[in-house]
Amino acid sequence: MEAALFCIHCNDEQDHVITYINNHISRIECKNCGHSVEIKVDLLKELYKEVYEKIVHKPAEITEEYRKDLSRFLLSLPIRIIRKPYRIYRYIRQTRDVFKTYNKKYRK
Repeated sequence: MEAALFCIHCNDEQDHVITYINNHISRIECKNCGHSVEIKVDLLKELYKEVYEKIVHKPAEITEEYRKDLSRFLLSLPIRIIRKPYRIYRYIRQTRDVFKTYNKKYRK
């Protein structure tokens, strides 16, 4: 995300790049002078919160789906069961890649 913020090094309002991890600011960097401020984010804690939220809300989502349209829900169920392992694999791989990128880029 980009925002115009006051830079103490430039002594003027400049465009800054703000990097978020979930809803937490991880880094703010001035686009003019390159000065950056990093805020430590516990990646494992964020991952656990994200997975917990998915697990907690899934039963309600499924209940809402079958109440809304039972026949469509039943027809889509076999495909969803087949696709789910791949989706979980893809999610784990993407999460691992985010961890690697974050550690390389911000934890020098």
